[in-house]
Amino acid sequence: MKKINYLSVLLLLSIALFAQNQHNCLSHENYEQMLIKDKTFAENQKILEEYTKSYTSSNLKMSSTGYTIPVVFHVIYTTGSGNISDAQIVNQVNILNAEFKRQQADTILTPLVFKPLAAPFNVTFRLATKDPQGNCTNGINRIYNELTNCSFYNDDVKSLSYWPSDQYLNIWIVQSMRYATSLPCQGGGYATFPGGAPTLDGINIRGDLIGSIGTAATNSGWGNFKGRYLIHELGHWFNLRHIWGDANCGNDFVSDTPIHETSNSGCPNFPYKANNTCGTGANGEMYTNYMDYTNGNCLNMFSAGQVARMTAAINSPVSNRNNLWSTSNLNATGTADPYVYPPTCCANPAILPYGAIIACVGDTVKITDNSYGGLSTSRNWNFNGGSSVNTTDSIAKVVYSVPGVYSVDLTKNYLSSSKTATFTNHVYILNNTANTLYSFPFTEGFENQFNFNNAWTVVNRDNLTPWGITSSTNFSGAKCVALGVFNESAPAIDELISPSIDMGAASSVTLSFKLHYAATSYTPNTDRLTVQVSNDCGKSWFQLYNKAGNTLKTISTNISSSYTPAPGSNEWRTENIMIDDSYLSSNWYFKFVFTNNGGGNNIFIDNVNINGISTIGIKENIVNTNFIQLVPNPANEAVLMQFKNEQNRTVNVYNQLGQLQYTYQVTKKEESITTQNWLNGVYYFSVEENGFNPIYKKVVVNH
Repeated sequence: MKKINYLSVLLLLSIALFAQNQHNCLSHENYEQMLIKDKTFAENQKILEEYTKSYTSSNLKMSSTGYTIPVVFHVIYTTGSGNISDAQIVNQVNILNAEFKRQQADTILTPLVFKPLAAPFNVTFRLATKDPQGNCTNGINRIYNELTNCSFYNDDVKSLSYWPSDQYLNIWIVQSMRYATSLPCQGGGYATFPGGAPTLDGINIRGDLIGSIGTAATNSGWGNFKGRYLIHELGHWFNLRHIWGDANCGNDFVSDTPIHETSNSGCPNFPYKANNTCGTGANGEMYTNYMDYTNGNCLNMFSAGQVARMTAAINSPVSNRNNLWSTSNLNATGTADPYVYPPTCCANPAILPYGAIIACVGDTVKITDNSYGGLSTSRNWNFNGGSSVNTTDSIAKVVYSVPGVYSVDLTKNYLSSSKTATFTNHVYILNNTANTLYSFPFTEGFENQFNFNNAWTVVNRDNLTPWGITSSTNFSGAKCVALGVFNESAPAIDELISPSIDMGAASSVTLSFKLHYAATSYTPNTDRLTVQVSNDCGKSWFQLYNKAGNTLKTISTNISSSYTPAPGSNEWRTENIMIDDSYLSSNWYFKFVFTNNGGGNNIFIDNVNINGISTIGIKENIVNTNFIQLVPNPANEAVLMQFKNEQNRTVNVYNQLGQLQYTYQVTKKEESITTQNWLNGVYYFSVEENGFNPIYKKVVVNH
């Protein structure tokens, strides 16, 4: 293609894509953001471009020099399918090594006119067998974290696990990826171009686009890439542009690739777009090039000019690509010849279940050894407050006798080596009896830090900012409880579990609280708050409240800075939740669960109240009542009470908050009560008969 000066390069690369991003490579988008955010990146790109011009002017074909690149895969997961296998990763590495050297079987499908332009890149990718500390590794690092699920900022996962980018090519595997902060989760992968921040250097890619086996084997809906998506992203990492130059008739800075009008999709037949509007001749566009957007079964070549450009990038000191294949670094990373894989390492400790365990005092908690990446001759558990007889078994059963938050230690042994991992705040043990600090009816204004610390349970799954008491605002009193999520990594889930409350003698219960939540200018805002209850000490939870995004926020204005509302302002909203009697028990919990998906501001809760009717002494007398039914139900203008016989009775009517609304004296077998002036809602009829405790019936009034 024709050459243009570097200022024009930056101008072209700042132009928005005209073509639809059909397989959603995010590298160009990421490149544009980096140019804006990082002046050093822009300067390094300019330096690299000048170096590349000089290099490619005399090296259109790659020399016989071979390059070995140490690689580490960071697998970020929350599900079994997201935790892709070692075999799938090894399969991907084998695909890279065959196809960069142009040794794959389908090179015969390259159109004859393009074959003379195709060239191998003599690069070999090897999984590291030594980590940055010199310890044995298989080059696969596994981390359980919610950020794998469509992280609001895609780069956030990189902080979970990073090895020095001047020693290793970092590849982060995620389960889903956001295309942009304002668009749905449809991304597939992206690479960093040379010149950016070292801690961000590498490739992010979905696990079901890795290799041709495992989860990638059934992923035919994404162009059937079978390991070639990563080749495309590595092209960017080696400083290649998309073949259409990210603009109509754009420039990819390579002289032997035909000018493309835009990206291509599917798998066209040769010639494709012959004599296109950009001036390409009868041979048309090079749709078989890895840097196009055609399907995986169509991609099979880099051009010699592209190989020269990649070779320039790997020889340049920009981002220290030239150190990766140095003899000293190959020795340091365990990728020098003679290379033996897999190495005989001590396994990396890992446990199941992956996330936090919530159980009750006296419950048996099962924890399983799920270690990876090596061998083991024995193991040792330490449960830090739990009791178990299975301290060396692969499956341990643990009992905790005191409420609290506990860590778990697992040590793996192999020959003379061992590895220990501590899983911090992994087991949350709730009390199996009602907390003496609280009773029904329940009220909590979060004014007492001691009560909060000793009765409430804060589940911090992501080690980010947890729920906690703040004195910076409130609805009433001096404090409230808050969760600071502005600019936090997302997604993240935080739970706040109440103390245990004896609700065994409660009925017609309503839980209410004051809420403040604002959104930011980022979209989409899908942050979510749920309220859940448990009547079996946390073994099962029932969701009774669920609001997200615009439904959740209490003010209409979006606020793009960390926000705290004024105390007692009208920005607070009252939330009411009716709780069916079937959800109640003598060891009852409720919890607030906030899911930070990104786009939201801080959330505040105050004045939590639980009201209802005490039913002490009622249930044992149900068989003695002569109360039959209320009809119709729901009621409109009137409700008819029916009894077995005539008798003096007092009927009290309560609203859903347990407040007395009406009282009637009844003597007949049937008595009609007018409801036309009642507000719509749920009412409870309390019937007192001579010699018996009150009994309750529920009716809904709906005009």
